[in-house]
Amino acid sequence: MDHSRPYHLYEVGEQPIDDRLGIGIQFLMNAKDRDDAQMFDQGIIHVEPGESVTRHVHRYSGETFYGLEGEGEIVIEGEPVPCHANEHLVFIPPGVPHYPRNPGDAGETFRAMFIHSPAIINGDTYTVDEAGNPVDGEK
Repeated sequence: MDHSRPYHLYEVGEQPIDDRLGIGIQFLMNAKDRDDAQMFDQGIIHVEPGESVTRHVHRYSGETFYGLEGEGEIVIEGEPVPCHANEHLVFIPPGVPHYPRNPGDAGETFRAMFIHSPAIINGDTYTVDEAGNPVDGEK
């Protein structure tokens, strides 16, 4: 990391899209790659029509979503909350079961910016069942 400037410029197109939790996740600013690792991490989710993320909880991190493209939802404690492009900002506090999904059966990919604050650290995220109970062996 170049500390000679008071800012950092990240190229979105240079960051890989990884298959995680059932969807494409593109970390733009990942805590493991920065010196200020505890502040936050940020990226973009890519959810194809009919797909969703595994229901999960972040023990320590709050998560904010901002819709960039398409009409997605963030299901929070079983309630679908809209997260449409350029219309919605959704915040989920630590400890609350949630998962993003694209409820459409055809059409465009739902893309949303996410920010975890503080940054996700090992052991922060775990998969839960519909009642919010941890599912052993999944993350």
